[in-house]
Amino acid sequence: MSTLTSLPDNQSFPCEDGQSILEAAQAHGIPFASACGGNARCSTCRIWILEGAEFCPAKNEKEAALTERIALTGPIRLACQVRPTSDVVFRRLVLDALDLRITSQLNRRMSKTGELKPVTIFFSDVAGFTSFSESLPPYDVMYILNRYFAQVGHIIEANDGYLDKFVGDGLMAVFGIEGQEDAPLRAVHAGLQTLAAVDRLQPFFASMYGIDFDVRIGLHYGDAVVGSVGAIGHERVTVIGDAVNVASRIEAANKEAGTRMLISEPLYEIVEDSVDIADFVRIRLRGTSERITLYEVDHVNAEVIARLDNREAREMRQREGLVWHRALTADELAEGEHQIVEVATMDVVVARTGGEVVAFNNACPHLRLPFFDRGGSPGATDMVGVSRFENGSVVCRWHVSSFDLQTGEVLGWGRALAPDGTSPGMEYLGDLSKNQAPLEVLPVSIEDGQVWVALPEK
Repeated sequence: MSTLTSLPDNQSFPCEDGQSILEAAQAHGIPFASACGGNARCSTCRIWILEGAEFCPAKNEKEAALTERIALTGPIRLACQVRPTSDVVFRRLVLDALDLRITSQLNRRMSKTGELKPVTIFFSDVAGFTSFSESLPPYDVMYILNRYFAQVGHIIEANDGYLDKFVGDGLMAVFGIEGQEDAPLRAVHAGLQTLAAVDRLQPFFASMYGIDFDVRIGLHYGDAVVGSVGAIGHERVTVIGDAVNVASRIEAANKEAGTRMLISEPLYEIVEDSVDIADFVRIRLRGTSERITLYEVDHVNAEVIARLDNREAREMRQREGLVWHRALTADELAEGEHQIVEVATMDVVVARTGGEVVAFNNACPHLRLPFFDRGGSPGATDMVGVSRFENGSVVCRWHVSSFDLQTGEVLGWGRALAPDGTSPGMEYLGDLSKNQAPLEVLPVSIEDGQVWVALPEK
């Protein structure tokens, strides 16, 4: 027989051999919660073992399954499943009706309990948001934000990140909630991909709304409490702690440093072998007295990106003043099909049309807007239709300009423009009919069944 001591009740009582802590407590009038009746279907009988953990057998299958599902760790156990072999001191963690409602997992989605763990915090903010939000109609402001958030959200989730919250034009994400070892590197990769996505959005927003759209990103690695927070029935997993505040301040430091993305020294020390740094700054974060070192990441190494994306690194060759990039295998393209391939900082359309494989910059020379949207990305096809291939040319969806796919020559310019040369809905851009520019056609080579695309050497 063992002696159990319950806090905060400060009561001791006997426990028969083979009896669970919950059974013994209930037999002696200790007000224990047990919403599921002691069947390990909820965690309302959770206790914190203060003394005697060595006398508590390892978790059985039922307890292990539930506690893993809701992230109960360390000395926190389910009283209904623990059958001690000697004296134990524990603290009840569900004390009243409100606690019972908060902690009951019956008939609702499981949530995480508080747990301190190392994570990487990602903060982003739209630069100059106040200025353009005051100059545009509210509907357009919401459209701009949603178009941006849709793309960055996809990037974060593709890198195993967790979208924590959106606050106005700001976004917070967390990497490593599930303890992924490569989470810090994936967070940096996601940050750089976000900047690349913004670069692709900039011509669109500049043409549509006359704004210079950009973002600032801050990343920090540190310990934070991960858990579910919120009113009952509206809980969300989030992280709290000083690491969150530091990441937010690093994002804000970009404005003073004149940078777009900065990472903290603790994060840099983890990823330094996998990234190249453009610069570093010594800066005093808001609300602190000491200067710290922040790093501006230029890129993640190609081999590392390939591993993160679970694909082969894009092979490159240098020849005759051109840098050739292996884009895809020739049999991936059927007649009339196209794919968008990211080559360096350019989105390239690779297409098979008229029996030939061609490649060109996925930016219309007319307004620098994309001919084709990336798969899964929000597009504007509901407003303007789709670009198409037609008799050896590509016809742009925006103003129905057409270009020769071999030479880039303009075959027809702005056929959807108004008689005065303006674009309906974008009249403020003036007469566009005379701003003719050729399509940027890229050299293509097919060797051993592989399609190679060349970019001019910078």
